[in-house]
Amino acid sequence: MIKASILWMTALLFLFPGFTVHTQARDWTVSLFAGRMTGEAWEDAVAAHVEYEDAYLAALSIDCALKHYFDKALTLEVEAQVARYFGDQDHFEFNLPLVGVRWHRFPWQRHLATTFAYGIGPSYATELPTVEASNAGDSERWMIYWFGEFTFGPPKGAWGLLLRLHHRSGGFGVVADQGGSNSIAAGLRFCF
Repeated sequence: MIKASILWMTALLFLFPGFTVHTQARDWTVSLFAGRMTGEAWEDAVAAHVEYEDAYLAALSIDCALKHYFDKALTLEVEAQVARYFGDQDHFEFNLPLVGVRWHRFPWQRHLATTFAYGIGPSYATELPTVEASNAGDSERWMIYWFGEFTFGPPKGAWGLLLRLHHRSGGFGVVADQGGSNSIAAGLRFCF
């Protein structure tokens, strides 16, 4: 599913290069992405040989750039997100990365607009996540959410392909003693 999504979205990048919205520092963005949960720790979830669970997510996020730094090379952002799980885990999840930063300046920007982002904040699941509980022995509805994300798009475009690690965590026992999950996701990010 993830590989097919990445191929489909990459094809869009090359089929519609004239659709122009800059992936550079804009104040508002909307992202649509889908992913699949892994049974791995976050640092192993980005490895080549990942074991996936039969749990999938589809998510919509809206984020706003609050402040620009270094001539718009770095932005401070806040994001609001809703995710829906399907398969062995069936519930909604609401995430609010209150602290997010995005770097917009890479040496190859003239050829491929690229950003890297990281955000962290609270996460609430409408039901106890069953796959999280199964993998870790237990879980909680309230946890910490963080993400790492790369985006790639046309240099003069207002959209880009995103690749995201979607992570829920107990924060080393600060919020929950057990639980947590990782999903590898791909989608589209629209800037305006």
